[in-house]
Amino acid sequence: MDQQPIDERLLVGQFRRDNLIGFYQFIERYESFIAPIMRARGYKRINKVKRTVLFTFGEVTFERSRWSNGKRVRIPVDEKLGLAKRISISKELMFQITRLATLVPYRKVVEIVELMYGIYISKDTVIRCLNHAEKLLKEREDYRFFEESEEVVKEKAPIIYLEGDGVMVKVGDADIDNHRYDLSHFVIHTGSRKIHKNRFELQNKKEFVGIKNAPTREKVIDYLYNHFEITPQTLLITNSDNGHGYTPYVFDEIAKALGVKHHYHFWDSYHLNQKLRTYYKNFPDELLDGAFEAIKKHSKKDLKMILDTTESLLVTKEDEATFSKLRLKLLQNFKYTAHPNYYGLPHAGIGIMESQHRKLTYRMKKRGMYWSVHGLDRMSRLILLNTEGQIRDLFFGEWREQYQFFTPLESADVYLQDNSNKDYGERLKGTITQTKDRKSIKKRLL
Repeated sequence: MDQQPIDERLLVGQFRRDNLIGFYQFIERYESFIAPIMRARGYKRINKVKRTVLFTFGEVTFERSRWSNGKRVRIPVDEKLGLAKRISISKELMFQITRLATLVPYRKVVEIVELMYGIYISKDTVIRCLNHAEKLLKEREDYRFFEESEEVVKEKAPIIYLEGDGVMVKVGDADIDNHRYDLSHFVIHTGSRKIHKNRFELQNKKEFVGIKNAPTREKVIDYLYNHFEITPQTLLITNSDNGHGYTPYVFDEIAKALGVKHHYHFWDSYHLNQKLRTYYKNFPDELLDGAFEAIKKHSKKDLKMILDTTESLLVTKEDEATFSKLRLKLLQNFKYTAHPNYYGLPHAGIGIMESQHRKLTYRMKKRGMYWSVHGLDRMSRLILLNTEGQIRDLFFGEWREQYQFFTPLESADVYLQDNSNKDYGERLKGTITQTKDRKSIKKRLL
């Protein structure tokens, strides 16, 4: 001991060694606690075996007892620590690595874990954690159809907002044209509320993302049907760039499936203005200003006049072909260019899609990154879960324990036939019936 300033890293290293001593003491205490309980249940200790596991406090090699009752072998210490077979990383560390991976590239995750915990992992370790998270995502999706029936209080919202748009991401798959893939992204909310100066928050927001448009739309319909009370007065406001998969027809079909009688669709002003600016960049400014003014006044006659003037300035056939496509789209979709105030509707909460894309684009675009389609799907869903604060529930939620009763699914008949557990069988049978009803409802809606 002296008066020289300390190197904090050395101090932290000592604390970590002390933590390991405390961990070994915890194992010894738990072994002493559980031994009489296991014997009372008819188990006998077989032997002690070593295991090496990465925890948030370091890499630890420890011994634990194996017990058997002649039919089953159990390792109580592993059960206490939540350690699965043949996995050398603790659940907590897997959760933290997965969450970090939704924020920064995999190699940066490796650097952060080493810096913060003094633990050395590889990029492959990060990928293994993401593979495990993907397995949990699939199990959570399966479990959703077998959850106990509960009275869901549906949201009574006079206005429901729905927006959809694609997120173009680079992929490395050789069979994908131009190495670009369009993620389908939909956002549902019930309006925006001011929470601070120049800051607003979407109410009852729910997002959906997927690599295929149609299945993602199915999830949107399923969610709206099960979480909102649709009445004759319900107003559905939709907004998009009117691109493939997000046309007014698509949103009309969603409204019809839900039984919504009042539906207003808008051509997203950001994309509309961008399209006009891109086309008119080589034309006189007066034409672009005139197009904007016609749309602002919602005058189709004035817009046609601007388009006729534009057509008179064209020289080549290629220019004429490009212009024809623009003219056709503008005139066919002109009614969707109106401002919400034109119909006496609130404009707050409309046109939020680009800002909602950022959580995906900040992580998945730029920096020379290329994704596989499979990795794109997995990461986009995990990013949304992280935004919603649901990744911890994915790893540690109560559903994990309940899910064990439903795997494998083929064994459901066994539970139903088990006379020693008739109450549980009745509950399971009721759940399965409700699942079939739910699927039939969705099929009828689609």
